Amino acid sequence: MAYTVKRVAALSGVSVRTLHFYDEAGLLKPAYTGANGYRFYEEPQLLTLQQILFYRELGFELRQIRQLLGRPDFQRVDALRSHRDALEERLARTRRLLETIDRTIDHLEGSKPMKDEQIFAGFTVAAGDDRFGERVRLGGEPNDCKVAAADTGGAMSVFEFRGRGGWPRHAHHEQDEWLYVVDGEVECEVGDRRLRLERGESVFVPRTAAHAWASRGEVPATVLEVYQPAGRMEQFFREVGRYADPPIHEALSLDEMLRLFDAYGMRLLGPGLGRDE
Repeated sequence: MAYTVKRVAALSGVSVRTLHFYDEAGLLKPAYTGANGYRFYEEPQLLTLQQILFYRELGFELRQIRQLLGRPDFQRVDALRSHRDALEERLARTRRLLETIDRTIDHLEGSKPMKDEQIFAGFTVAAGDDRFGERVRLGGEPNDCKVAAADTGGAMSVFEFRGRGGWPRHAHHEQDEWLYVVDGEVECEVGDRRLRLERGESVFVPRTAAHAWASRGEVPATVLEVYQPAGRMEQFFREVGRYADPPIHEALSLDEMLRLFDAYGMRLLGPGLGRDE
């Protein structure tokens, strides 16, 4: 069944003007245009619009949505499962915060005393856990979110990586990065500088600076990664975490890797630091 742009607007809540913009931007083309110049949409276009609205709800920019929808390996069902997971995480976090609010109200009204440690129950993150209990893994190694973008109004986000891996050479368009070595040793390259960071040491990486790092030494490294502003690093890590077998560098071509980094506000500049570097 074909729908006019006016009917699609009524069904979706998206204005006619916005649908026209999506068409002109190459984000959502109609199924066909009639002889009278009217745009007509069929079920595939309605499902694509649904994807756009889900991505917008999750905070994606239109440029990023266009890149994701345009990927040759894009699958609607996989995307819907990903949307569901993300919304479940939001729901779980909201429930924890609501529980803390309810306990606080009961405490203040005198109906049920509240323990001091419960005041921040919705905000604490246990050792070895992450902010939303996601268990995101990069190359099989945990990369836990400790402070989320939603916690800081997008000002910053914090992750804890534990393992023997690292990052390829890359640069952030609009984010500063701070690395702090909690345990182990890390070799780090920032611009032309090569550093060896040990436990308790850190390095600041200004935005646009090319950098890479890798775990070194006898034990796996534990590294805190701080991004300011938060950007969309949570979503990026979730996307990369989808690739386990085969690993992402085998599953995606170089062009696909470049597009992936670009979609999340970064430039991929080269491989990571090899053991012989």
